[in-house]
Amino acid sequence: KEKEYNEQQSQFMYMASHEFRTPLAIIDSSIQRLLRSKDSISADELQARCAKIQRAIGRMSALMESALAAARVDARADSMDFGDCDLNALVEEICERQQEISPSHVISFTPGELPSAICANASALDQVFTNLLSNAVKYSPDSPNIEVWSCVEGGEAVVRVRDYGRGIDAEDLPKMFRRYFRAKTAQGIAGTGIGLDIARVAVERHGGSISVESEPGRGSVFTVRLPVCGPAAVSESNAA
Repeated sequence: KEKEYNEQQSQFMYMASHEFRTPLAIIDSSIQRLLRSKDSISADELQARCAKIQRAIGRMSALMESALAAARVDARADSMDFGDCDLNALVEEICERQQEISPSHVISFTPGELPSAICANASALDQVFTNLLSNAVKYSPDSPNIEVWSCVEGGEAVVRVRDYGRGIDAEDLPKMFRRYFRAKTAQGIAGTGIGLDIARVAVERHGGSISVESEPGRGSVFTVRLPVCGPAAVSESNAA
């Protein structure tokens, strides 16, 4: 197991260095061009170059935040307090937020008959569903429709996120929630392979589960199941 973990770390370091190389090259080339044409550059071109630099810095910041989030999970540095959470309202807010930053996609949310509140950590679930929605957008660049819906199944609150994008090969499905793993269909799209692992840990701390169904070229459905009663009650039930 230690050997596998070391291999995963090496894979991440290789991937991280590759991901940093592109935004650094963009920053360097933009600055070089600004320096060469500092006396003749127009206001519009200056704004465009600065915007490129900002996007590149944002990409690097996201990569570093992913690595830090993984470290916090390992160290259990994030204390997780549980309280009443209106899951439908939370998911609706996340969908609206993602829609604002992804105008090329159409994100629809169909709320089911969930309890008015479940026992959960709203901040952790925000991270889970933000990750699932941002992935749905990222891996379906040519398929704009993303569907989200909630319901109750077997005493659990269930939320599903569906896209019609690249999909995932069957042989990769069992590995999707392993840290640093990236599916073959993700080739050419920036990412770290950390987000789904963090989502899995957060959901499991709630006493829930996360799974995926997918076919290459037909998109994916990610399903999050959460106990309405909260993780403590689930532990007591299992112990009994």
